[in-house]
Amino acid sequence: MTLASDQALGSDTRREADHAAEDLTRGVEPRSRSGLSRLAWRRHRYWILAILGLFLGAHLASGFYVVGADERAVVRRFGAVEAEVGPGMHYRFPWPVDRLDVVKTTSVKKVGVGFAIPAGESAAPSGMELVTGDTNIVNAALVLQYVIRDPAEFLFQIEEAPAYVEAVAEGVLTETVIGMPIDEVLTRGRVAVQERVKAETQELLDRRRSGIRIVSASIMTMTLDRSVVQAFQDVANAVADREKVINEARAYASNLIPKARRFLALQKEYEKAPDVTRTRLYLEAMEKILPKLQLYIIDSDKGRVPLHLGVTGP
Repeated sequence: MTLASDQALGSDTRREADHAAEDLTRGVEPRSRSGLSRLAWRRHRYWILAILGLFLGAHLASGFYVVGADERAVVRRFGAVEAEVGPGMHYRFPWPVDRLDVVKTTSVKKVGVGFAIPAGESAAPSGMELVTGDTNIVNAALVLQYVIRDPAEFLFQIEEAPAYVEAVAEGVLTETVIGMPIDEVLTRGRVAVQERVKAETQELLDRRRSGIRIVSASIMTMTLDRSVVQAFQDVANAVADREKVINEARAYASNLIPKARRFLALQKEYEKAPDVTRTRLYLEAMEKILPKLQLYIIDSDKGRVPLHLGVTGP
């Protein structure tokens, strides 16, 4: 009985020891796993911070920019113009703080007034129809050349700069031509039209603060409408014929009047001394005639032998 009791007691003791060992093992494993995870997080945290630092540095470095010799840059900070900078290397805060706009300020741009400038070579443009002061119709085409004077105004004060410049110049050209007669428009008034379009277009652009400076205005074509070309040509020919006849009459008068004055002067002298004046005029005439004559001396036996002279040309 004693042996059986001891065996039962031993089996209970071993069972309790096994349970205690299992409980101890369960408590150690969670603590060791928690320590390993904290160590791994520390290592990964350094890598994450290093990567974020690299991205931040690259983002800040993107703020460096270079402006070319023929360019100017406008820096906007949260939408408002912060600065205008010239050629060279500069720095601005990266997006979304600052924004950068670069424009070329030395390149000359062209816009057609009354026609679209073709990409390549083409025939002369037909232009737009305009009514002159004497109710004639002309086809006019003009080219404006301009540069950017103020980049900030050019970027933010107007939209579609070429279309705006063309519209302003078309209005000025229409007002200019409608106040001039057709003859002046097609002849001596062409230069005046160019200068007026350039000046008044520039005035309107400055009033609008466009940031544009007009360099030149050149008329490409200024022709009559086909329906009146022949009639105008007939008038032009008649005017040319009139001027020709007038010039011929003036030349004839310039040649005849001095001769008449000389004749009247000689008449007065002749009335004072007819014989002397007649002799002087005769001698003057002979002085002009004799040098042109050819003299021949022929021996004809004292005139008893008849001569037969054949008159021939030189």
